[in-house]
Amino acid sequence: MEIFNQEFIQDIIRLTWRNPTFMAIAIALVWLIPQLFIRKIMTQKYERRKIEIQKNKIQKLYPKNTTK
Repeated sequence: MEIFNQEFIQDIIRLTWRNPTFMAIAIALVWLIPQLFIRKIMTQKYERRKIEIQKNKIQKLYPKNTTK
């Protein structure tokens, strides 16, 4: 005796994969979740680079004199 008979599997497929609402949500999630991770990584990288540029500009304004 099978746990999942063919009719049950067909009902699940009909209720999920062939359902336009489910597919719209699934596609949106597959599209948006990686975008959120990439955006977070890019923001962190931008902030680090911004601080580095600021430090370089300050260093140019106040250079260290090693020769006296």
